[in-house]
Amino acid sequence: MTLLLNYRPVLRQPTGIGVYAQGVLPALQQLPHVLIPGGDTGSASERLRRLVWSQRRLPRLARQHRASLIFTPAPEGYLGRQAIPQVVMVHDLRPISHPERSLQSLYFRGWVPPLLRQCRHILTNSAFTAREIERWAEVPAQRISVIPLGYDAASFRPAAGPLAGPPGLPNGCPYLLHVGQAYPHKNLPRLIEAFAALAPQHPDLQLVLAGKPHPTETPRLMALVRERGLEARVRLLPYVSLEALVPLYQGALALVYPSLWEGFGLPVLEAMACGTPVLTSHGSGTEEAAGDAALLVDPANTAALAAALRDLLEQPSLRQQLRQRGLQRAAQFNWERTAAATHAALVEILSAVG
Repeated sequence: MTLLLNYRPVLRQPTGIGVYAQGVLPALQQLPHVLIPGGDTGSASERLRRLVWSQRRLPRLARQHRASLIFTPAPEGYLGRQAIPQVVMVHDLRPISHPERSLQSLYFRGWVPPLLRQCRHILTNSAFTAREIERWAEVPAQRISVIPLGYDAASFRPAAGPLAGPPGLPNGCPYLLHVGQAYPHKNLPRLIEAFAALAPQHPDLQLVLAGKPHPTETPRLMALVRERGLEARVRLLPYVSLEALVPLYQGALALVYPSLWEGFGLPVLEAMACGTPVLTSHGSGTEEAAGDAALLVDPANTAALAAALRDLLEQPSLRQQLRQRGLQRAAQFNWERTAAATHAALVEILSAVG
């Protein structure tokens, strides 16, 4: 029995999907397999070409390699008669629940629900996302397995010594950190407004927004920063490599992750593993990932967000408490566990399909 690993959705600069895909790959390569690598940049045109490729070439390649099962670490695959069954990993259904005017939202709304209904099995990273799959795609719970994400414990850990600050900040300058592409659901306008409310009382404090820019949202954020007079206080960093991301977490006063909606929220785990206090949202996958180790707020309430930030800034004992809880919480997750669970799920499905 051969497993076809369809890694075409893994981008050249990996974010959530790519980090997960690489984290589980060593375990999956222990099975008889064929690997189809990725490497796209993530442009709309590449996504469209990949959609056509998935429909036409993916099942043909599976037949050529006599694969018994196709596994894709993202909700991509072919529609129609499932001569070779598919398993996909769904990280979230944000383009359905929080749609934008984009090719990605069109794809998710038109293609993903029927694909999930046709797949042999679906893996996902949280009970929250599993319920979303049941709701939006009408897939029964018995065809969904929840396997939480992990993190690279060899990289994400507390700092061993003094750190230099992020680019553009003087060494030792305190900063709050957000990590993630500037999608609208990341709730960054409210975060900037909350920061603006605190900025006069904390003149040295900076806000660092690290992640790929968004074609429409990032210009709006920059306009809001200018409107609030925060050009010297808010730093927008582009895609950050792993080597740069770890010290960015380690040096932050806190990770501030007030998303309106998340399937899981991997930065929550990564920050906790670095000993960084975390503030995140009630009501989505981030609450599930954080457990009782983060400060949770209503992400739609700017005043509540500002009050929680003030507590973090002015109560060192709270930061220390969150640091200790976060380290304990992060220790419950790692890529080895995620990979082993993914391996076991696929072995069971391979045995069932013969």
